[in-house]
Amino acid sequence: MQEALVGAVVAMCAVALAPPAAADVEGPVDVGDGRRLFLDCQGEGAPTVFVIPGKGSYAEAWNAAVVPDDPIRSSPYDLIDRANVAPTPESVQPMVARTTRICVYDRPNTRPDGPDQSTPVTQPHTVQQDVDDVLRLISAADLPTPMVFVAHSYGGLVLDLLARQRPDLVSGLVFTEPTSEFLRFVGTPEQNAAFNADAQTVAAGEEAVLPDDAFAAIAAAPALPRVPAIVLSADRFADPAVITPDNYTQAQIRRANDMLADALGTVDVVIPGTGHNQMLYQPRAVADQILTVVNEVRDAG
Repeated sequence: MQEALVGAVVAMCAVALAPPAAADVEGPVDVGDGRRLFLDCQGEGAPTVFVIPGKGSYAEAWNAAVVPDDPIRSSPYDLIDRANVAPTPESVQPMVARTTRICVYDRPNTRPDGPDQSTPVTQPHTVQQDVDDVLRLISAADLPTPMVFVAHSYGGLVLDLLARQRPDLVSGLVFTEPTSEFLRFVGTPEQNAAFNADAQTVAAGEEAVLPDDAFAAIAAAPALPRVPAIVLSADRFADPAVITPDNYTQAQIRRANDMLADALGTVDVVIPGTGHNQMLYQPRAVADQILTVVNEVRDAG
């Protein structure tokens, strides 16, 4: 359960999508030191949107959705591990791409199969490594900045630190079901310890992260920039039967998200009918929130 809260997305079978348009880019990018990171860019326009996935998640999740007639949609609980998830043009990335350019990448040790995987690295790894990788990728792919950044789950910690360290690259911020920097304040010592330990306990070859390291790095960084921003929360939580006292409660997570929104000078919006992986449950609603921030950035010139 703790790992699900950090952001692992249900494994999806690789399904061929439509061939990319001439303006689109899909494939590995050389970021130096013999390493490559997979990048998928779709659409045209400015500002560019750059998505930072959650722990164990990758670009494919932003090009897929729970099928409309899946029974899990009628459950009051987040049952994404039982969902039928399939690629669709009505997912977040292609919908945003109809209005502006949007890029999503794969961190190392996330996509389990298929060609052009990002080069693996030693796990667990620090949040600073993830920030540095995003910066290298932006430079290597010659992506225009400043841009609107979108982050899911653990990606929220990566974006939090990146925005503090490099505010010049940021024109807007969207946090969807983030791992909030304020979780450590609302959680008990036992919950925080379990969360930190579970994020590092994964099968060989999978992504493992260091929440305590991330919280400390963010606490030592400059303030968050004031730009158009939004925080998005889910209204569905895991089945109470699988929750233990070591798990954060939904109320605690919502409180931590409210605190993050306050730090950004914005609001925490609950998207109905979504679990932790909001982009898979309600891609249209998530895309609309991203485009709201894009339009605010455009209106500001």
